[in-house]
Amino acid sequence: MLKQLLTTVLLGILLINVQAQSLTPPAGTFRLGISEGNESHWLKPKEKVEGIHFQWKALPDSRGFILEVAVTSLQQADNLFWSFGDCQPDMDINVFSVEGQAFTCYYGESMKLRTLQAVTPTEDIRLSNGRQDKTPLLLYESGKRTDRPVLVGRCPLAANSKLYFCFYEQNAQADYNYFMLPDLFAKIDESKHSKNGN
Repeated sequence: MLKQLLTTVLLGILLINVQAQSLTPPAGTFRLGISEGNESHWLKPKEKVEGIHFQWKALPDSRGFILEVAVTSLQQADNLFWSFGDCQPDMDINVFSVEGQAFTCYYGESMKLRTLQAVTPTEDIRLSNGRQDKTPLLLYESGKRTDRPVLVGRCPLAANSKLYFCFYEQNAQADYNYFMLPDLFAKIDESKHSKNGN
């Protein structure tokens, strides 16, 4: 019961503090950043970016969330960056496996491995040095030789487009590919309206 309550509280915090927040357990830290030309910075919680709207929703069938990034104009940014890491770095195993636009994080003790699944909008994902993360561009170009590995990705932005991120624990009902995310995002609203109507 305490574990479920803690998960609910952390998920609530995540949905309130938008741009940088620890995920629900088990997880790490997911951050978003933007660049315009050669200038980049990590977004602060609740920071407004002109022309870009962020909307988070809790997943119905798994612990985790889906994020929609709606781009209406490129007034303040031309690239969106993201990073993910710090999945219990003190444990024996903390390994990433990237396949196209998706990745799996394996972490925990060697005989009790846990996993976190993620789907992103880009195949431009690289292993980077988490100790060189002052800006998104610095992290993106830092190289993978490190004792603190994190993943970082870059998504070129286009006006009048939408990007999606999804982080979750895989189960029989939750196993996603990128093409599924727009419908998944829309159906979460539909299921809420159905419940409210009954």
